[in-house]
Amino acid sequence: MEQNRHVPLDMPATYRICITGCLENELAERQWGMTSNAVEKTGKGEQTALIGEVADQAALVGIINTLYNSGHTVVSVERVLPAADSHMDSSKEEV
Repeated sequence: MEQNRHVPLDMPATYRICITGCLENELAERQWGMTSNAVEKTGKGEQTALIGEVADQAALVGIINTLYNSGHTVVSVERVLPAADSHMDSSKEEV
């Protein structure tokens, strides 16, 4: 059974946020310091993954709210575990 690793609310962590639609990399980089990659084009449209370190949980909520207010649907938010934890079966943790 995989252990949940708790991240304190005021500590930085790396997240992968998937949204519907396209978001340009320079906007994501300029606004949040995250990279943006088109990850999938399906019959339902394109999805974009934003990946990067977020200062704390308040900043994460701010990013999600900004995306929502811009008309993007947030599909998933995952904390990406550090490379030192790569021996675990899964390299991500759902929030």
